[in-house]
Parts: sequence; C-alpha cells; structure tokens
Amino acid sequence: MSSHKTRERKKMETLQNQMRSDEAENKHITTDDLAFSAYLRMKGFHLIKSDQRKSKCIFVFDIGTADANALKVQFVNSEFLSFYNELRNMKKLI
Repeated sequence: MSSHKTRERKKMETLQNQMRSDEAENKHITTDDLAFSAYLRMKGFHLIKSDQRKSKCIFVFDIGTADANALKVQFVNSEFLSFYNELRNMKKLI
C-alpha cells in the first residue's frame, strides 16, 4: 500500500478515535484535528467553540442536519486532505 493511502487510512482511524460527536442532541462535532477543522470551515460549518488544553486545541462545530460520519468520509476522500498532506511534506523541507 502506498504511503499516501496509508496516511489517509491512518487519518481516518485517528478521526474515528479522536472525534466525539454529539449528533443526537446538539448536532455538534468536536475534534482536535486541525486539518478536519479547516475542512469543516471550508465547507461553511460554524466554529462555535475552541478550547486550548495544554498543547492541544479542541474545536467544536455546529453541523446542523449534516451527518457526522458522512463528513468524516468526505474529508478523507477529499482533495483537501491531499493538499494538507502535501503541505506538511513541504514544511518538512524547510
């Protein structure tokens, strides 16, 4: 398996493990994943809270009627994730 596909698979696993979704009640999604947070903002979802804890920042988004699992899958399959991974690779060269 290519390293790109492995990174994407690991990213999906990380999202599934890190994210806590409060779908049934508030339709909020909570994540500490910066790339996924940027993706949600690009898609027009409103950031309703950010909380800095030690070295991590937790982001909470209002996802309205959107399906949290569908958003995760769309993110992993998006060109945005490819862009983000390439940006990280380029930063390593600096």
